[in-house]
Amino acid sequence: MKDRFPASVLRWLFDSERGATDRLLPRWIFLRALGLIYYSAFFSLVFQIRGLIGPLGILPAGEYLQALAERFGHAGYWYAPTLLWFSSSAHMVSGICWAGMIASLLLVLNFWPRGTLAICFVCFLSFVSAAQDFSGYQSDGMLLEAGFLGMFFAPRGFRPRWGEAIPPSRASLFLLIWECFRIYFESGIAKIMGGDSQWRHFTALHEY
Repeated sequence: MKDRFPASVLRWLFDSERGATDRLLPRWIFLRALGLIYYSAFFSLVFQIRGLIGPLGILPAGEYLQALAERFGHAGYWYAPTLLWFSSSAHMVSGICWAGMIASLLLVLNFWPRGTLAICFVCFLSFVSAAQDFSGYQSDGMLLEAGFLGMFFAPRGFRPRWGEAIPPSRASLFLLIWECFRIYFESGIAKIMGGDSQWRHFTALHEY
């Protein structure tokens, strides 16, 4: 019994077949919304990424990655996990945005959710890892975390529809809710501890 108890708990948490069958509609809406957020991120980048981290940009990704390679050797790949290690040309930096845009639209259309989420995640991580001063914002980390968890939250298959046969695992659902709670909680604590009188006196909504 002792050996079977942990195994049953793990199956209850991670096995999709025992997942939350009452969360199919929220999952469908969440994944469509996530696809639109990814699309907006890549759409805004495609017009400016060459000027930001392209070969003639403000902070060229190629020079940054070369400096990492000289300093850390092969460990530089882990320090900055990005497809731009293969090439940091203008076509490549634009290409990751176009690939992300196409994948995000396919996600909105509910085509191969796990695969398109993986493509979006890799493309956005490739930008964030090489963008230097142009990344590292809270929103970048939020999108990367939600996108990573979304790969486990999404149903399998190329055209899963509602994914009735593959409900979301309880672990992925909990982690997404935990991310949402953590962001709001930490943001509130930071504002209160920072001495913002509007947040201390609960009058922020009077201004915003």
